[in-house]
Amino acid sequence: MDQLASPSPRKRRVTPQTMAEAGIALTLPKVSVKSVAESLGVSIVAIYNNIDDLCSLKALVAEESLRRGSPPLPGDDESMHDALLALASAMRELVHSNPGIAEYLIGLTPSSIDAIRMADSVQTRYRTRYDLTPKQATWAVITVCEHALALAEMVYNSARRDREYDDAIAARTDLDTLPGAYDTVDRGPDGMFLWSMRTVVVGTLELIEAPDFEQA
Repeated sequence: MDQLASPSPRKRRVTPQTMAEAGIALTLPKVSVKSVAESLGVSIVAIYNNIDDLCSLKALVAEESLRRGSPPLPGDDESMHDALLALASAMRELVHSNPGIAEYLIGLTPSSIDAIRMADSVQTRYRTRYDLTPKQATWAVITVCEHALALAEMVYNSARRDREYDDAIAARTDLDTLPGAYDTVDRGPDGMFLWSMRTVVVGTLELIEAPDFEQA
């Protein structure tokens, strides 16, 4: 008796939504016209019939990822310090949940329609909630987000060797300053991220209130 042939992948209708869903499942670094086509069980031509190029496909995926993870807005009774730290933590979670999104956000262009609209809504909330000028609101939000994205992508991630070599470094007698900087408090990657971001937030709040900020 002949063996039954393996069923072919079920084709899904190619729409911006199905392409975005397939891309999110793949993650941005693995998104290609071929990988999305295979995921949907369609031809490469079917994908190209709906996009201009690979960049537009990745933008489609990234924009959908952002729509699913809207950043937190300041609460009515929340200090700007705490609101910016919460925003930083949300950016870190976004980066870790959506590999490749940090690179997309750092390189926004006018074609990043939804991402720019989302950024404007966040900055508008900060402007109205804390009685800021447009420049103060934009500078504060962007500065905190850029640092949070960079730290999440490059420093405080799953590859970090957090505290692994602290004791060995602290015990070295050939060093003058580093050993004295190590303490016994294990803040973990979350605590260390917030520790670093608090420095950025405090500096940001100080600078936007400087008398000459609007002329800077």
